Amino acid sequence: MTLIAIFFLVFALLMLARVPRGYQAVWLGLTLFSFGCCILGLISYITRFGNYQLEGLVLTLEQPSWAWRLLTNIPLNIFIRFRLWSAALFVVAMIGFAFSYSTKKWRKLDYGFFSFILLLIAGLLWFYDPDHLFMLFKTGSALLGNTAARERWEGLVLLSDRIALLLIIAFLILALGKIILVWRKTSILQKKAQALGVAVGTGILCIFFSVLFLSGPVGILNAHTMANTLLPVANYPIFDTTYLQALPYAGLIAFGAVMLSIFRYGFLGTWRVGTRELDRQINMANQAVRLSLHTFKNRFLAIEMAMKMAAKDLEPLGNDEVIKARSQVEWVQNVCVEALTQLNILHIHSNQLQVNIRLLAWNDLWQEAKHRCAGRLEGIIIREQCTTDEKYVMGDREYLIAVLENLLQNAVDAMMERDITPYILVEIGCEYEWGYIRITDNGLGISKENLPKVLSPFFTTKATKKNWGLGLAFCHRVINAHRGFLNIWTSPGNGTTVEVVMRCREKLDTYPKHRWKNRFLLRKHPPTHQCNYGG
Repeated sequence: MTLIAIFFLVFALLMLARVPRGYQAVWLGLTLFSFGCCILGLISYITRFGNYQLEGLVLTLEQPSWAWRLLTNIPLNIFIRFRLWSAALFVVAMIGFAFSYSTKKWRKLDYGFFSFILLLIAGLLWFYDPDHLFMLFKTGSALLGNTAARERWEGLVLLSDRIALLLIIAFLILALGKIILVWRKTSILQKKAQALGVAVGTGILCIFFSVLFLSGPVGILNAHTMANTLLPVANYPIFDTTYLQALPYAGLIAFGAVMLSIFRYGFLGTWRVGTRELDRQINMANQAVRLSLHTFKNRFLAIEMAMKMAAKDLEPLGNDEVIKARSQVEWVQNVCVEALTQLNILHIHSNQLQVNIRLLAWNDLWQEAKHRCAGRLEGIIIREQCTTDEKYVMGDREYLIAVLENLLQNAVDAMMERDITPYILVEIGCEYEWGYIRITDNGLGISKENLPKVLSPFFTTKATKKNWGLGLAFCHRVINAHRGFLNIWTSPGNGTTVEVVMRCREKLDTYPKHRWKNRFLLRKHPPTHQCNYGG
């Protein structure tokens, strides 16, 4: 069990080492650090007041050992304060983390509410301080001769314990509620998954914190026990170790949920905003092209040389069949020259093709993509909804514009197959740390059978003579290389929404206020969304 506590402490140090990532890492590190201290206090508490050989579900917890007695040699009043302050730090850190996770910038109301909570926590620290509990014991001893007054006094002390317990549980529920509110508010699938992982991890910690450290015979809210026996333990020396033995499993689940949010969904700003993977793929493709070009050029040069020799042999001859053969040889020669020219151009491009990473504005990317597709957008109603504050991402301008071009052309193609007034709704905004561009059309939509296949290369529902089925596959690959996501919602017969999600340059943003500026006067007719597919 001590290893579990040390694990939480080490993991807390790793979180604190990510201070440049934002206040979320600081608060999360303090939460894990205080939880580890609570575990150390609990096992030392059992060692001090019990005589047990605990056997955990994962590790055999033998007693006595040096690790179990880290805190058993310090004075009792200091030991009680250690447990009390560790629990208080956990509650404060959990509330601070919830506020920092759910808001970008604290408002005056947030500061006032947090200050009020700190005052209540300070009051609890004073009330459960060993010196004050000793004063309660002296007060209770003075009432031993008056049974009625003694019972009223014990009832008040017991009521104080229950109020303190409910107050701390309310604080923890408030913190979890703010995290769950992020999950409910956001419309981005990946942010929902991230918030769910964070909520699961912190929820497990809060549940075990309440069960192990607040309630029961080893709880820190023990004013009634201290006031009667001057010992911080009830039902001595009986301890229920069920939850203590389950803690390693719960810790692994909480750790896994948080790690999933960090490494899969960019929690704490884990990802380097950029296109390193795309750059690597392009460099590999360039090398493959250069290696293949040498072989192809040799083959075409051999064909060209053979055609020249054949033409020279045919020069003395003059019948009609020879003249026809000579014209075919000349045609092959011209094809070889053209092919060699194209190979030379491809070789030049393979040396120049590279990723150019820069800071890009969402709105500028969309406007450029729309400008390039202007010829196909005639007669189409377009409505744009953009936040007033510009949002920026890191990436390659040309590749991201190409993605938006492909998505826009797909929307146009889908609407041309229906005898309706074509309509496209474009939404550009940001939710928390994620920026998005959504393109919604009122075309045919995608069937449920085809929806899982649309991101596969060479899959297309259009005429294969004009389309190769590489558009969405290319978009998915580029966005994935930018550490973003491509989400698709569709309602067959009503339309499709394609969403590009990328991490904003800013660490965090508030849930978007619906402040839209409409650049075109258009009819409102968005399609319904029934099924989705995330990339």
